Amino acid sequence: MTAAPSPTDQLAALRTGCGVLAPARAIVAVEGLDAEALLQNLLTQDLAGIADGEARRALLLTPKARVLADVRVTRLGPERLLLDVEPVAVDELVKQLTRYRLGSKVQIEATDQWALVSLIGPTARAIDLPGTRLATTLGDLPRVDVVVPTIERVDALAAAERSGAVPVDEAAVEALRVEAGEVRLGHDVDERWMPAEVGLVEATVSFDKGCFIGQEPVTRLHRRGHANRGPRRIALSAVVTPGTELVLDGKEAGVVTSVADVPWLDDPRAIAILRVEVPEGAVLDAAGVTGTVLP
Repeated sequence: MTAAPSPTDQLAALRTGCGVLAPARAIVAVEGLDAEALLQNLLTQDLAGIADGEARRALLLTPKARVLADVRVTRLGPERLLLDVEPVAVDELVKQLTRYRLGSKVQIEATDQWALVSLIGPTARAIDLPGTRLATTLGDLPRVDVVVPTIERVDALAAAERSGAVPVDEAAVEALRVEAGEVRLGHDVDERWMPAEVGLVEATVSFDKGCFIGQEPVTRLHRRGHANRGPRRIALSAVVTPGTELVLDGKEAGVVTSVADVPWLDDPRAIAILRVEVPEGAVLDAAGVTGTVLP
C-alpha cells in the first residue's frame, strides 16, 4: 500500500470516490458445534438464521446492562463465526465468552488469521475484492468491509488501489465518524453506559429473541420509553479533551466523548453524551470553550 496523500486529498477521496485502509480491529474466532447457540444466549442480537457471509451487530453487556463490547458477528460456515471488535475490548470479550462456555462444544480465541480491508466512499461498492463482503455505512457514505485471510491483506489493499481507491489514514475515517455522530467503543461507549444511553439499541438489540446477559434492565428501560441521556453532535469554538464536562445554565448537561479537529476538519467537532432535555442549538460551556448542539 502506498503512502497516504494529504488530509485534504484523503477526505476528498472518502467523500467523492473511495478510500481504502486496513482498520485496527481485533478478531475473535468462535468455532464448534455450539458456537451459534452460545452467542445467541449471550449477545443482545438475534442470530437465528444468520447465513454464511452475513453479519449482524450485537453487544456483550454486564448483568446490569453496561456495555462491555460492541461486536460484529460474521458467519463464515456452519460452525465458524468471527467477531470483530475494537482492540480495547478483545481481552474482556474472550474472557466473558469463555466464562459462560461451560460444557458447550466450542473453541474461543483471539486470532490473527483474519483481517479486514475497508472501502469507504460513494464508489466503494463498485470495487470488487475477493473475500467476505460486509456492506455498511459511515454516516451517509457507503462502506464495505472485506474479511480476508491476513496473508492476503497486502494484496487486497494493492488491488483496491489499482481499482481507483485512495489509501487513507484511520484519523481521516475517525474525523468523519465524529462529524457524523457515530459512537465508538472505547471513546463514546464503555461500562458507564447502557445501550440506550449511547444510541445503540436499534442497531444491536433484539427484544424478540430469548434471554441475553443484561436483558432485564435493557427491557425495563425500553418499556419506560427513553433514556435520560443520548449521543449528540457538538460544534466547538476550540479543541477540548474528551472527558470535558458540558454545562448549561450552570448545571451539568453531559460530557464530551470524542473530538475531531484540523487538519481533518475545518472547525472542531465532537460527540457528547447529553441529557435528553438539552435542545438543539443550545450553547454549552466546555471548560471555557463554547459548544453548540447540532441537529
